Amino acid sequence: MNKELPVQNHRPYPLPDMNWMMTQEWHHTLFVHWPVPLSSLREYVPLELEIDTFDGSAWIAIVPFQVKNTRGRFTPAIPGVSSYLEVNVRTYVKYGGRTGVYFFSLDANHLLAVLGAKAIFGLNYKQANISFREKDHFEMISSRVQPPHRNAELELLYKPETEVIFAEPGTLEHWLTERYCLWTKRGSRIFRGDIHHTKWELQRAQADISQKMIIPFVDQELLKQSPLLHYTKYKKAFFWPPKLEK
Repeated sequence: MNKELPVQNHRPYPLPDMNWMMTQEWHHTLFVHWPVPLSSLREYVPLELEIDTFDGSAWIAIVPFQVKNTRGRFTPAIPGVSSYLEVNVRTYVKYGGRTGVYFFSLDANHLLAVLGAKAIFGLNYKQANISFREKDHFEMISSRVQPPHRNAELELLYKPETEVIFAEPGTLEHWLTERYCLWTKRGSRIFRGDIHHTKWELQRAQADISQKMIIPFVDQELLKQSPLLHYTKYKKAFFWPPKLEK
């Protein structure tokens, strides 16, 4: 029994009326958020999706984490295949009355994960060389090996610095993190991918960040401002098959 599935009172809408297809664990997730003008993103988000804003600002995020124990509904996790490192770049959108996530890019250091996610979810995965070390802090270094923007680079040193909090509805932290679907566009069609996990256990974090060409379409001066940082130690997530939106 997956203890996370019955916990649903935090969700803004019910689980899909079909079985989940995949689950995985996320470890040592860091949310790195910057406010940006909506106009800086509009060209890079499908026109069908409305860019979501908080107090008039759009937000963009770099989110690095470890993926572990990826498996299908009826299959075990396969050693050497089920775990990898990932760095995604995302913003927040609305469609059909739901709020969710749009991914600009997702870098991963496992070719099968890249190919599988592209085939199933239509996400913009890219292969990258990524390393992760855990000391008294966490260190992640990523360098993309696939075009475009080959060798887009990220170096992060980060660690939590507060106790765990659960973001309250209406707060910026809640708006940024409590989202349970993503959208992709294939040709002229929009697909929604539903996700489920328990509510985020957030900790304020500190980080040293160096990045190059990870978010090339945003004014780099905006990304030199101090970001909003949150850390989560662990989260188990469930994924449903992509669904064609009407």
